[in-house]
Amino acid sequence: MLARVKQDLALGHTYTATQRLRTLVAIEPDDLELRHMLATVYRQTGNLVESGRWGFLTSEVSEDELVAFERANPDPWLRLRMLRWDDPVTGLADEAARSRLAELASAAAQAGPPSAYQGPLAPTRRSGRFGRGSAIPCLFVVIALGGLGSLATIGVIRIVTWIIGS
Repeated sequence: MLARVKQDLALGHTYTATQRLRTLVAIEPDDLELRHMLATVYRQTGNLVESGRWGFLTSEVSEDELVAFERANPDPWLRLRMLRWDDPVTGLADEAARSRLAELASAAAQAGPPSAYQGPLAPTRRSGRFGRGSAIPCLFVVIALGGLGSLATIGVIRIVTWIIGS
């Protein structure tokens, strides 16, 4: 699969290469070389956020990429989860990466998991048994059942008249 990634990159098919690399990173999350390749592809396409995410544990990540990753994902707990790194800090060869991961893990432990989103598009709790807007679906169900009931009645009448008429 890695040969296909290199072939895709040679042909300029960066989207396909990133999809293949993301699959490989999902299979082998501890492989820093795959993370480095993925960060390089995102760097070439100008995606600083994803380049900062996948290059976070490498020595080649730039400060601009780290800032972009942090700005796009301000919650440290979420950033730590997005890294998908299961090994301890000691599993990294680069001292700067170990330091970054230790700082992020400390900030994530202090912040804890994020609370549920309460923005304008978040679902709200409605009081009462039925929420606002449930009249239309109920009306549709009543009309549909009424139509089916009338068709069933007509069918029964036709069958009875056919039996009696024979």
